[in-house]
Amino acid sequence: MQSKSRVLIARSKEAALKSSVERGIRPGDITWGSQGYAGRSGALFLVWGVNPSPLAHRAMTAMLKIYLGKAPPSPGIFYVCYAGTHTSVVASTLHLGSIRLEDIDACGPAILSCMPYFDRRTTADIGVPVLLGKDVNGSEVYALGTGWLSRMLELCLCDLVELAYPGARVCFCSVRGVLDFRARLGGFLSRRLNLVSPGRHIICGSLSKKAHVLYEATRYCLDLSSKWKDNENHTEGEVIWIDGSKQGRVGLPG
Repeated sequence: MQSKSRVLIARSKEAALKSSVERGIRPGDITWGSQGYAGRSGALFLVWGVNPSPLAHRAMTAMLKIYLGKAPPSPGIFYVCYAGTHTSVVASTLHLGSIRLEDIDACGPAILSCMPYFDRRTTADIGVPVLLGKDVNGSEVYALGTGWLSRMLELCLCDLVELAYPGARVCFCSVRGVLDFRARLGGFLSRRLNLVSPGRHIICGSLSKKAHVLYEATRYCLDLSSKWKDNENHTEGEVIWIDGSKQGRVGLPG
């Protein structure tokens, strides 16, 4: 991220605009993102709608570091869950083809614990995307946790990416909806209480049963990645948010 860039976070748009005026920036000088939750005037980024917390600042700083002031970045797929170490890691690995549904069926839930970063990231990592690799179309695939700020933070990040690099092609695919009570319990035992073995066993068992839902989400994102590759000579950007937990279900898109 450029050293002079600043991020101002406020709970309301009115508060964000007031703070910008105090800094000598007129509302008409602000360019807003498509979601309407973040704006930019020069080196200042204004964000509203989320609690101005360390988590929000950490996530926004990390995202700007990827997309601000650099050569044209590769397209990006960000699978998003609560902690960025369970559902998002499984989805990323399925997307990359490093593991297949058949592998999970053949080897059982324990195979999930062999994935890079699975159940290994800490609370301090929430908000920081981790790169799992590049897919067959050249898109970078990340796992990201947005914690308790969830969708609102993700929509703010959509705007920040769009404003930081207008030609960016990025999809934030939320897969936190795949988590059930058992998965949340397992994650709490492993990451918060340090009961790693029983917690990991519970969450692997739960997510192995939801792998088909995650797989459908990855098919949607792979199709999007393929479309970006086919149109790589065009300059228009596309930054979107989708609910990956609903992909492939009857009556819903995907």
